[in-house]
Amino acid sequence: MLLWTVGISGLILIGLLLWNYVSFRDRLTQSAQDRASFLAEGSADKIDAKLGPLQGAVDTLALTLEAQSLDLPPERVRLLQRRLLETFPGLYGTALGMLPQWRPPGWETPGAETLVPYSYREGDRILYADLGADDRRYLGQDWMNLPRYLGRAVWTEPYIEKTGVKMVTYAVPLTLSTPDGPVFVGVVTGDVELSWLDRQIAELPLGERGYGLLMSRNGTYITHPKPGLAFNESVFSIAEARGDEGLRKVGQAMTSGEPGRLPWVSWATGDKSWLSWDVLGTTGWTVGTLVSQSALHEQILQLTRLEAVVGGAGLLLLVLAVGLVARSITRPISALSEAAPQLSAGNLDTPLPTPRGNDEVAQLTRTFRRMRDDLKRYIADLEETTAERERVNGELRIAHDIQMDLVPKTFPAFPDRGDMDLHAIMVPAREVGGDFYDFMLLDEQHMVLAIADVSGKGVPAAMFMAVTRSLLRSEFKVDADPGRVLERVNETLAENNDSCMFVTLFCAVVNLSTGDTRYANAGHNPPILLRANGEPEWISRPYGTVAGPMPDMVYETGHLRLENGDALLLYTDGVNEAMDGDNREYGNDRLIARLRACGALGCKDCLRTLLDDLRRHAGEAPQSDDITLMMFRKKAPGAPHD
Repeated sequence: MLLWTVGISGLILIGLLLWNYVSFRDRLTQSAQDRASFLAEGSADKIDAKLGPLQGAVDTLALTLEAQSLDLPPERVRLLQRRLLETFPGLYGTALGMLPQWRPPGWETPGAETLVPYSYREGDRILYADLGADDRRYLGQDWMNLPRYLGRAVWTEPYIEKTGVKMVTYAVPLTLSTPDGPVFVGVVTGDVELSWLDRQIAELPLGERGYGLLMSRNGTYITHPKPGLAFNESVFSIAEARGDEGLRKVGQAMTSGEPGRLPWVSWATGDKSWLSWDVLGTTGWTVGTLVSQSALHEQILQLTRLEAVVGGAGLLLLVLAVGLVARSITRPISALSEAAPQLSAGNLDTPLPTPRGNDEVAQLTRTFRRMRDDLKRYIADLEETTAERERVNGELRIAHDIQMDLVPKTFPAFPDRGDMDLHAIMVPAREVGGDFYDFMLLDEQHMVLAIADVSGKGVPAAMFMAVTRSLLRSEFKVDADPGRVLERVNETLAENNDSCMFVTLFCAVVNLSTGDTRYANAGHNPPILLRANGEPEWISRPYGTVAGPMPDMVYETGHLRLENGDALLLYTDGVNEAMDGDNREYGNDRLIARLRACGALGCKDCLRTLLDDLRRHAGEAPQSDDITLMMFRKKAPGAPHD
């Protein structure tokens, strides 16, 4: 019986060794290839996750400056730059570079001029410098010229500062709307320090003799484990020096903008390897990961030899081990029994026995280990998701503050004018929305009133709103006819509007002396005219198409006359379409009835009454759309202020 036991066990051992060798080789080979691809993709996503918010922050600053038509004093620009650096610690510095001919008024000091205000970090401090003070050499820099001639935001090639700091610059072009179309006036930049990339790439778990690398769009190495290559050599210069046509083709594939994977003999280590790469969505750089086939095969052989030694020793001790079989079976069961209460109590660091073989006990042990590891990963992913959500909410709060700064909020808006009463309210449905209102004096006798509702919600709608408001203000400074203004605004919005966003818009120009009012409507809710001694009236004609989706639209200018005491109510569809808990709309009839009831009140009290009634109607139902109200009442000259 002993001979039969030893003989059969020996044959089984040999078969297991062969099976383990083939199985491990195939599984580890596939696992190594998948790991290389996964790490390349994951590293690209991780780098994008850090660069993306910084890119978005610089874009937001550029939009803010364009919305203000760059009509800001240097001190205000420096304050915006400081706030940007304080909010985004990942930014090293930010600059506003302008063409000299577009420098805003008031940017000159005795004996000097401000052209490129630049705020940057030095330790825990934020310092300031003017990069345009050195004979305007900034006009020849890549960060100034690339956005100018490409007409889009760009990431420059990475570079090393004189201080030895690795850096890259993201530059966004600034344009101003003119009657002849948008004109390039300068750029907004954000500098990002890159030393963290070396650590992130070096920490990739690529196994023995494996390594990661990062190269720019042109193939220049940004990080590489071989000393002296980063920022000095490219994959193409190495291929040229080695006369390696295969390396040159691989470099072309890696800089093509598409991810890939292929078997490869590393020129740096000489190992047969698997090379995988992926492309950053922000900068277009390429992350490469290389896993050594040779090192992996050596590990498999070493593991197989170790298994053979252990199996042979076990075979020699088989006779003595028969009496220990029961114990060898019950030991892992006992260990799992002891660990199970700890795991159920939430102690996921509880040690588990190492599974050996492929019997039921080993499978149970692996299941326990898999369950424990899955729980750890789930908790880690949940923590990461929660942190990311908090970061996004913080950015949305900043965007909300920026958006609210774009609309007038000080009332009475013209305290020295007794010939009018004006008030407005805006309540976004989310942190940021697509509604806006605006008003401004063209001169002492003409007032512009405007209200709009951009399609969609959130950040895209807010950005489209900011652009529309800037265009509207610019056009009214050129032409006071509402219909023609809407036609030019529509033409500008329709350019490159691939997402087919649109805006409903109503604008009017009121003669404060005579009450003569010219207005135009681009698909917006009909305003309501509230006569001093009469019923509310809908201003439903003329009525045009929404602005933005299509060019060459014509908008007719309407006319009416406001007598002293007459009022004009402008609102968005978030008012009449507000829902209660049973999905019933507030409706036009209730709006007219409420407006009739508060017609004698001042504009502020009337709008507050309408808003309170809206909230009573909605009850506990969530707000489904942005709510915006603006009311203007013509008063006799010299009338007392409300």
